[in-house]
Amino acid sequence: MTRFGALERFEILGAVLGGLWCGALYLPWFGIGGADGGDVTGAGLIDSAWLPLVIVAVASALLLLDALSIDGFRSLPVPAISTFLMPVGLFYTALFLLAGEDIMYGAWTALGLSAGAVLFAALAWITDRRG
Repeated sequence: MTRFGALERFEILGAVLGGLWCGALYLPWFGIGGADGGDVTGAGLIDSAWLPLVIVAVASALLLLDALSIDGFRSLPVPAISTFLMPVGLFYTALFLLAGEDIMYGAWTALGLSAGAVLFAALAWITDRRG
């Protein structure tokens, strides 16, 4: 059984949180009162929601593949690339939290997940640079 070093742990945590953020796009972010009582998800709220979803999913996949030592990615500075891609989720989440009313648990969950993903991607980059 192999033990993961600090870099791999940070990469796995960042990848998992980024993947969970992609799922949090489909949780209710805002409540709409009235007779129908419908809720708006993050994916329904963001125009072209597929774009941040794909960007965060790619950043998460790169981190996970690098943590699992896939040889094809050794030539790329994966933690650096993911650190620059991962804040897209945080940006979209924070943008709609600032402008919204009747905020539901999905938006707060997405904010925490995206902030954690950015943090762990940055920690992986710092650890990778130190060697």
